[in-house]
Amino acid sequence: MDAAHFMNRKSQVENRNSKFEIRNSKFENRKSATGHRFSGFQFRAWKRVTARTLHCKIVNACFLTEHFRDHETPHPTSSLGHLLPRGEGRYSLPSPVGRGCPDASGRVRGQFTNFGCGSPALRCPLLLLLLAVTAWGAVRTERHTPPASPNSAAQAALAKARERVLAAQPLAMFYYSDDSSGLESLQTHAGAMTVLSPQCYGLDRTGTLHGQLPPGVLEVTRRAGLPLMPLVTNPGFDRSTAHALLHNARAEELAAASLAKLAERDQYVGWQLDFEGIDPRDKLAYTRFVARVAARLHHDHRLLSVAVVPRFSDTFPASSPAGYYTGEWGAAFDFRGLGRVADFLVLMAYDQHTPQTPPGPVAGYDWVKAALDFAVARVSPARLVLGLPLYGREWVETSGGSTAHSIAYKDLNQFFDGPGSEAHWDDRCRTTWFQLREGDTLHTAWFDDARSLREKLKLVEAAHLRGYAAWRLGMEDPEFWKPEGQ
Repeated sequence: MDAAHFMNRKSQVENRNSKFEIRNSKFENRKSATGHRFSGFQFRAWKRVTARTLHCKIVNACFLTEHFRDHETPHPTSSLGHLLPRGEGRYSLPSPVGRGCPDASGRVRGQFTNFGCGSPALRCPLLLLLLAVTAWGAVRTERHTPPASPNSAAQAALAKARERVLAAQPLAMFYYSDDSSGLESLQTHAGAMTVLSPQCYGLDRTGTLHGQLPPGVLEVTRRAGLPLMPLVTNPGFDRSTAHALLHNARAEELAAASLAKLAERDQYVGWQLDFEGIDPRDKLAYTRFVARVAARLHHDHRLLSVAVVPRFSDTFPASSPAGYYTGEWGAAFDFRGLGRVADFLVLMAYDQHTPQTPPGPVAGYDWVKAALDFAVARVSPARLVLGLPLYGREWVETSGGSTAHSIAYKDLNQFFDGPGSEAHWDDRCRTTWFQLREGDTLHTAWFDDARSLREKLKLVEAAHLRGYAAWRLGMEDPEFWKPEGQ
């Protein structure tokens, strides 16, 4: 057996042994030369670099092989030697004895045929190896590169909406009910608003959420970058519906989950709970429900506000100052408890006078101030929003009795144009009112026009409240949108 053949046989054995060593060192490959163990990210990066290095070395080997082709030269030991098994410091891939095999002195006769790119027989396999290594590196890189989150854009939009609502000074919230005048006002004045609250959803006694956003609203608000915080009510302000929901833990959990899911789907910044007509005995149950919903929404970085009816006493029934009576409608609201769990409360400081009362202001200044003083003593001003009426109320008195209904500013035309109509300003209530007699019929209207609303906005500034919430778009005095003095 000649020396060359013996060397080849020996290298084959060593090559097989080295394969087992490579398998045994599978996990050791995660260590650096100093013994430092790579993290998962570092190891993936190392593999990418290794793939690129192998690519470069194969190309280098091809270049060197072509350069030294047909020349008698020492066998190279630096291009791929540290990546492939070695035999006595030289390549030890099996090859037939003869041209291209290293002799006893380690020199190669002629072109490299045991590992030479110049050999037509091995050039194609080597190029295939090059392509395979490159593809492997690309696949591994893609597999371990975290894909961009499909919700990243939605999360960025939510963060922007939250910032707009929380940083506004003052917060300008406007309520919306589906009608043509409301949509027209929204389209015209969306840029002057902080957040829009459409009244369009309700929760039934099982915790099922019903309703949908009015047509056209989503398009306008997204074009204007206006956050949405829809209202959700107990439909019809039904007491039995609220009671059944508030005493069913499964229904409460379903309600909270449904609100969170719909807010995520339609990209609402949050919700406002507007439960009214609640049994005063359910005051604690309602606060507990609000806390459950708040926790669920806050988990998703969304906001929760709560609409509350004015109170003038912590107890019910209780004696109150003349004209300032805490009725059943407001007795179920625990201002302190709700103020701790919600992001802010909206004090609905309107409907002082209703169809069941004699004519009077919807929200007289003195009545609003008394309700605000009570609330501020129990809730941080930074968590309070003052509710403003953009509407008025007309009473029609005849010999057969009296009726009343809500009116928009445009409905005052009869008082502006009617003969014998009189306009008045009440200094104590700081509200405009009108009176018109037509035969035996007496029309009396109280309306919060721009002048009256500006008086209430001064209370927002003086008490350092978070802002105001106006009910509702499409009913307001057009002068309200103009800066004071114009």
